[in-house]
Amino acid sequence: MEILLTAAIISYIVYLRYYADFSTKADRERTQLQRGIDLYNTNQLEAAQHYFSQQIQEHPKQSIAYLYRARCRRELGDLSGALADLRMGESYDDTVADIHVEIGRILYDQRDFAAAFTEFDKAVFHSQGQEAMPYYWRGLARQKLDQPAEAQADLEKATTLEQTPHETPSSTPVPTSFFDRRLLTNAAFVLFNSLMLLYAIKLSPVIHGPYLMAAVSAAAIGFAEPRKGWFLAILQVVSILVGYYVFTETPTNGGKRELEAFNLYGSIGLTFVGSFIGSILKRAMRAR
Repeated sequence: MEILLTAAIISYIVYLRYYADFSTKADRERTQLQRGIDLYNTNQLEAAQHYFSQQIQEHPKQSIAYLYRARCRRELGDLSGALADLRMGESYDDTVADIHVEIGRILYDQRDFAAAFTEFDKAVFHSQGQEAMPYYWRGLARQKLDQPAEAQADLEKATTLEQTPHETPSSTPVPTSFFDRRLLTNAAFVLFNSLMLLYAIKLSPVIHGPYLMAAVSAAAIGFAEPRKGWFLAILQVVSILVGYYVFTETPTNGGKRELEAFNLYGSIGLTFVGSFIGSILKRAMRAR
């Protein structure tokens, strides 16, 4: 039992360390490419372009490297090369809003306003409506497409976002649907944990082991999914109940039966409490 408990706690720690942060692929690439981004931001365009070319040669699927090399090329006057880089970056990760903005700007300069609008519209979507630049450029494209009311609304939205402090999508992900990939991955983790917790409920000679496992796992649930943790907590509770009453045998011994009941229902209560506390901790960390 001690080995199982230790393994469970270690798995929670590993899970929170490597997965609960949920930084996107683009976020990780930006961190890895920070030296080149600094070169670009300080207008060292030739050096930055050389840096990103080296990175692309070593890691040819980094969409952010293509994005910044395209920015360098555009500012150096190589629009065809910039557009080719942007299309290549888009092929590796089409969720990066900045790539769509840059493609749209080139198309806008080429007076292909309808195609530019489509790219700016994608940028608004992938930034979850939290960034000003996609709205600004979409508003300009709409002006060219003779959509004055919609253009004015976009430009006003861009101004509002510029003036209002807000969290970026990477720090507060806004999923496009409830059952997204992140939630489904967490659900798989919860089902696996429920099996271990059920095993502990059946075999533990005391209540402390199952209670500790339930509390730690529930806190991990709330930390990983501060907004949808209630769904994962219900999933864990249902999994434990179904597993206990359908797939295991109830002890005939009265003392053992009462101990398992304490383990079972205590773990259920701690699942809800722990997930709530975990979500509070995660939100408090974001607010700092």
